[in-house]
Amino acid sequence: MKADNKKTLIAALTIATLLTAGSALAANEPQPVQQKSTARQTAAAKEFGKISADGSSAFQDLTLTRLAIFDGRIDAAKKYIDKADTALGKAKTDEALFVKAEADLKSTTTEGAPAKKSAGAVAPVTDQQKDQKEELVTWLPVDGSITINDDYTASAPKTAAVAEANKRLANGDKKGAIEKLKLADINIDFVLVALPLDETIAKVHQAASLINDGKYYEASQIVKQVQDSVRSDVVNIVGVPTH
Repeated sequence: MKADNKKTLIAALTIATLLTAGSALAANEPQPVQQKSTARQTAAAKEFGKISADGSSAFQDLTLTRLAIFDGRIDAAKKYIDKADTALGKAKTDEALFVKAEADLKSTTTEGAPAKKSAGAVAPVTDQQKDQKEELVTWLPVDGSITINDDYTASAPKTAAVAEANKRLANGDKKGAIEKLKLADINIDFVLVALPLDETIAKVHQAASLINDGKYYEASQIVKQVQDSVRSDVVNIVGVPTH
């Protein structure tokens, strides 16, 4: 694995498995000085513990919808948008849903990475836009990842722990990988990528109608708006020292 000294992506993993492992390890930490940190990490694990299978499937189908339109495969586009619509309907009752203001989340690209700042002039935010961003919104988690924040290459034990964690991930041992990172006192971020539920459902309905009406490129633009509406929520989990 090629090291990135400031922030290295370990793998795109299922947040449910990762955070279950992380919270279990924190709960087993016997040292009294860790109690407050443990409580915070456990609370974070509960909030960020799951990704919606239906939401994730719908998000992938939206990408396939746009690709099908671009290729002129209209029947395929109809199939994918209908699948996304159905999956989102099921996701309305998903236990992975969480409520938060948009202002508390981070903007992302359609790939889920943090959005880059534009070099041009930025339009001022109006009071109405600010109020809208501070309103509580129901979010649908569709993807997640884990990253390392430490410059772990400066420490031989931490470098060895990361290497071992990668080996365990390669063998499907996600819990063991997280344990290795935490016991080496490595600072970890869990990144959850989510869509605004109600807005997404409405726009997917609209896109499906546009496709049925033969307005394919208009539908593609609506789907792109859904993709651009993804936001990320980040939970920082500090490794638990062994000494």
